[in-house]
Amino acid sequence: MKNINMTHKELVEKVSANLFKQIGKLESRRSWLAMRNYLEQLDSEQLRAMLKEEG
Repeated sequence: MKNINMTHKELVEKVSANLFKQIGKLESRRSWLAMRNYLEQLDSEQLRAMLKEEG
């Protein structure tokens, strides 16, 4: 699984990109920043789990 070797920052980027693909478009920059801040607080295992659920 390639997600195992990703850094925390790469995981945050990947999860946020996947979430926005599902949503379709950003509601606002403020909501995007809030979501990014939340993802930054998660540990790498939690981010990997989110990516695994999407796949």
